[in-house]
Amino acid sequence: MNPSVYSRYRTAFVEALAQALGVPASELESQVKPADPAHGDFSFPTFPLAKAQKKAPPAIAASLAQGIKVPGLEVVAAGPYVNAKFALMPFTAEVLDTVRSQGARYGGGDVGAGKTVVMDYSSPNIAKPIAFHHIRSTMIGHSVANLHRALGYKVEGINYLGDWGKQFGLVAVGFQEYGDPARRNDMAHLVEVYIKANKRAEAEPAFDERARDFFRRMEANDAEALALWKEFRETSLRDFARIYARLGVKFEHMEGESFYQGKMEPVIEEIARKPGVKESQGATIVDIPYAENEPPVLLKKNDGSTLYATRDLAAAIDRYERFHFEKSLYVVATDQALHFRQLFRVLEAMGREWVDRMVHVNFGRVHGMSTRKGNVVLLTDVLDEAKARVLEKVQENIQAGKMQTEDPEALAEQIGLGAIFFGDLKNRRTTDYTFDWDEVLAVEGHTGPYLQYAHARTCNVLRKGGGVPASYDASLLTLPEEQAVLRAIARLPVVVQEAAEQCEPSFVARWLLDLAAEFSRYYTLGNQDRGKRVLVEDNEPVKAARLALTDATRAALAAGLSLLGIATPENM
Repeated sequence: MNPSVYSRYRTAFVEALAQALGVPASELESQVKPADPAHGDFSFPTFPLAKAQKKAPPAIAASLAQGIKVPGLEVVAAGPYVNAKFALMPFTAEVLDTVRSQGARYGGGDVGAGKTVVMDYSSPNIAKPIAFHHIRSTMIGHSVANLHRALGYKVEGINYLGDWGKQFGLVAVGFQEYGDPARRNDMAHLVEVYIKANKRAEAEPAFDERARDFFRRMEANDAEALALWKEFRETSLRDFARIYARLGVKFEHMEGESFYQGKMEPVIEEIARKPGVKESQGATIVDIPYAENEPPVLLKKNDGSTLYATRDLAAAIDRYERFHFEKSLYVVATDQALHFRQLFRVLEAMGREWVDRMVHVNFGRVHGMSTRKGNVVLLTDVLDEAKARVLEKVQENIQAGKMQTEDPEALAEQIGLGAIFFGDLKNRRTTDYTFDWDEVLAVEGHTGPYLQYAHARTCNVLRKGGGVPASYDASLLTLPEEQAVLRAIARLPVVVQEAAEQCEPSFVARWLLDLAAEFSRYYTLGNQDRGKRVLVEDNEPVKAARLALTDATRAALAAGLSLLGIATPENM
């Protein structure tokens, strides 16, 4: 895929500056920034050149601007800055043609061609429900995976299930005490059993020890224990599959911690030969702290059972051997920062040079969703409530004649899911945020429904205008507001690359809001001036060009929303 229009012009500007200054383009790459829209599209500051050239920055800028010629760019000096602005043509035609030719692939690239990214995300525990807080890892991971796929990477998405450890022992011994054999394949019943068992284990050390003993039996390959584990695991997987299908999230691999049962002993044996590893009362400990006062890593208990860290080490080594990844991304809450620092340090001590390709993609917490009793809030309950609230509004609009749809429930589901997803992804992933129903579901403001409505409005304009024109004259799009929309569209490929590099879906979310706002400003011009309407009367050439711009906006909005996993209804 060819470089984006935006990137191509930026590169040409950097190379022209480099040639004029007699320096490699790489030295100037980081200095060319987006300009204040009032002054242009790219800006280069001349302050760093003043000492060597013994000239005032404005004089240097004036000289450079006069000598630089870049086809398609207007280069001017503004005080100490050299600014470059897209010429109306061919920029306008190139943006529209690129979006039309690439369609749903617009915004992507091929920087990742031939490279693999391993992504570890969502990762719920079996025999427990998927709680609302799982939305963060699931949707951030899903979006980051989409961003990398758009750039040509092969993504190996792994749902690393918590299906091994003492918590399963609690489910097993709990079922022996409280379970109903007739409901052994009922996920809700397993959750009830787990809650009772967990409370009892906290109060009775002997019951807690029974759970630990059951897990030891699992690690010893006890057939009866493993049969029960497998049965309950399958029950959980069926429930998870239903929820992921609703979210539109797919994984290449559903692999739990159990996948590494039997593969951990070689790892422990290898680590045991490294400095800083010792045995303490029969337990294997790695003491290579990342910072002062950081605790050592416990890999094996004195009873022989393994821990989460042991299984993660085995998983990391196995994943590199299987996939030879360019990146390995762990989309896990900030709370686990110590765990990943230690994991990476142990791998470094083991001589795994590829450890620098591993990244903890951490994220903050969601507040405002705890129940009165402090119990967990289920993800399905939140999704159901979102749909119900939206459906009520949809039905009101249908009755009022403001909306037409063949399937109100399906539309409500799309809008409800979009609201939840965008409400999460618009936030910087490392920050905490507070969930608010009214804010999330609002049709105006920084919300998913607002963006879905913006997309639906472009579809409606195209329907009224008779569809996308077969041909048009791009040079007729001369209004400043039209050019602002084009500039916003042109930025998407750059935003996608930056969002992928920083694993930050909020970059795409903010870009979507910017594009929607620019198109809204443009569209509403027609309220005051009939000659500025998209569907302008008595001027078919201008109307055709404006419909082409509207279609490019539609395609760009759809591409951005798709990267976030959000549906794009054509009628709202």
